[in-house]
Amino acid sequence: MLTRRQLLLTGLAAGVVSVAGCSSEDAKAGNGRPPREFGVASDPWKAADWAKAVGVKPTMVMEFEAWERNRGLDTHFQAARDQKMKSYSVTWEPWASVDAARPEEAAAVQPKFSNAAIAGGQLDAYIRTFATSVKKSGLTVYMRYAHEMNGDWYPWSHDPAAYVAAWKHIVEVFRSAGAGNAKFVFAPSPNLYQGPEQDQAWLANVQKYWPGPDHVDYVGTTVINLGSKKAYPVKAFVPRLEMLRTTFAKDVILAEVNAAAEERVKFFTDLRTWLGTPDVDWIRAVILSQLPSRGQAGLGNTVGDLSWQVATDAEAKPIIKALVEDITAKR
Repeated sequence: MLTRRQLLLTGLAAGVVSVAGCSSEDAKAGNGRPPREFGVASDPWKAADWAKAVGVKPTMVMEFEAWERNRGLDTHFQAARDQKMKSYSVTWEPWASVDAARPEEAAAVQPKFSNAAIAGGQLDAYIRTFATSVKKSGLTVYMRYAHEMNGDWYPWSHDPAAYVAAWKHIVEVFRSAGAGNAKFVFAPSPNLYQGPEQDQAWLANVQKYWPGPDHVDYVGTTVINLGSKKAYPVKAFVPRLEMLRTTFAKDVILAEVNAAAEERVKFFTDLRTWLGTPDVDWIRAVILSQLPSRGQAGLGNTVGDLSWQVATDAEAKPIIKALVEDITAKR
């Protein structure tokens, strides 16, 4: 008898994937769902150049924002509105950023920004400032807070119970500020170096950090085919994406998507095919990130070349353009 994972992968290979919680009929009918979103990791002032080069417009941009900057994003949100965007994504990192080439230093607890300090209210002034900036933005702002917490390469991975307390505290501060347009995205790492036989161990670790359904709007994860010794095709991600969807009963955001140069054509072609299957309408958004890769900096020659850019890549450009058009089409 085939396992659930085997059935899922067989379905992907055949171009038909059935996912619990969403019928084909509901997907075909649209089931009242809004259009998906496509984002690009960029400051908003450069998004128009990206759109012109690729020939298709993203619905939002995504920025990495370290807490050490101690600011709101009013001018950034204004730039997005000027380009008629209605959404924004922030990967919100509670730390003073550290060079990824120094992984031990990057993973060390930073007391000023620790989970315990956040949960204890020591950074409330900054959190309220940011929440107020989000409230005033007039945009739907996806808050991907303290991502990949189930790995061991960021300081917020320490003490899962304190992580949960910090998350809940932040959401309550946003609510008290009236920032209902903030949508919080719980985004663990897929950790594909843990093979299929470790699916349940991976999920059990993720669940230690889960803040609960009342404090999370979406779940998400990083989807990067790193190439070389860490070449992960689309079908390798699907089972864990489906596990996130069914375990936490939330729609899923592919919060940071890319592929090494040698994998890019097949990867994005397969991603488009998978996203186009009727039962995968629970993917809410796809965000392309071609910023300098922390993974490449930290893993060195064990991964492929992630330095290519779709805006100047004649072979990949039409594939990405078609992908974006599919994602943002009305459902």
